Amino acid sequence: MIKPVHPFPARMAPELAFRAMGDLPSNSVVLDPMVGSGTVLRQAIEFGHSAIGYDVDPLAVLMSNVWASKADVAEATEALSSIVDAAMSLANNSFVLQWLDNDEETLKFVDFWFAERQKQELRRLSYAISICKHSAAVVDVLKLGLSRIIVTKERAASLARDTSHSRPHRVTQENDFDVFGGFKKAVNQILKRLSEVSQIGSGRAFIGDARSLLDVDECSVDAVVTSPPYLNAIDYMRGHKLALVWLGYTISELRIIRSGSIGAEKSLSDKASSLNNDEVMLEMGDLQNLPQRDRNMIFRYVDDMGRSLSEVERVLKPRGTGIFVVGNSCLKGVFIRNSQAVISAAVATGLEIKGVYEREIPSTNRYLPITGSQLGKRMRTETIISLQKPA
Repeated sequence: MIKPVHPFPARMAPELAFRAMGDLPSNSVVLDPMVGSGTVLRQAIEFGHSAIGYDVDPLAVLMSNVWASKADVAEATEALSSIVDAAMSLANNSFVLQWLDNDEETLKFVDFWFAERQKQELRRLSYAISICKHSAAVVDVLKLGLSRIIVTKERAASLARDTSHSRPHRVTQENDFDVFGGFKKAVNQILKRLSEVSQIGSGRAFIGDARSLLDVDECSVDAVVTSPPYLNAIDYMRGHKLALVWLGYTISELRIIRSGSIGAEKSLSDKASSLNNDEVMLEMGDLQNLPQRDRNMIFRYVDDMGRSLSEVERVLKPRGTGIFVVGNSCLKGVFIRNSQAVISAAVATGLEIKGVYEREIPSTNRYLPITGSQLGKRMRTETIISLQKPA
């Protein structure tokens, strides 16, 4: 089993992605429109396919591209040494991080989540990476190394723990973490894991929305393999933004991304939909006793799935296949079959359902703590839906 290059909550199980690639012809085009941690890209590349990924989360795109890259280890090792030397030699007042130093809200966020020593060391490291002249693949490895010392389970460069579970909470006001030493270790771990996998095919991830795949041509994809975000289960941006503020993003920019993401706890502003959302919701569970706000959120999720499956139908070649791995939810004690939203959306767009089965998630593969929690109840199983576009 491949080891991830970066923590990611509830990533797709590699064996599912592996199984999905097994029957594809050589040199197939594989698309993951909600690429997440990049597991599908990584597996597609190992099979020799051409892989494309999209996500609205910049950190997901970054880690996917590192997985898919052919970063030169020797160049990356040299860059690591020079970047750390350059960062350590910088005076704190000798440079400006435009997106951070000129944005009061982002500055306040950083002041809350980071102690002074780590904040200054991260500023210097962030600036040194931002002016690095090495290849894009190597710069991506450096950026991901910086993120790895922030998006962690236990406290590291920030004052929080459980950041990698997207549930950060500040646990101290002091910190003795060595940013430069931790950064070196993180980058070397990434390079070690990249050296352990084969690189037969090619792949690239881009910032993009599964509901509107503007850059993907009609009937150009052999297979779509993906796992949509879980409705109301995981707020990925909540943890990722602690790293992204050091990679060129302001809090206001990240708020916009978060509020527009699939699975966000927000109502749909435009009630026009390609699906009969109310009928689909009846099939998803006993929802009538939920508050209207929650029903509106589910209505939006159904609409998101309708738009996403419409794009899947458009880009798939005739007889092209789709695999959707879907986690169900539990909202205020009500079980919600998110998988039904995917099935209904697929049927409405003209895709054929070739198979549906549910599997229990192996306890060793669960990335989030589950014991005694509502989250645990809704993440013990996942539904695998096989689709095909008619000839």
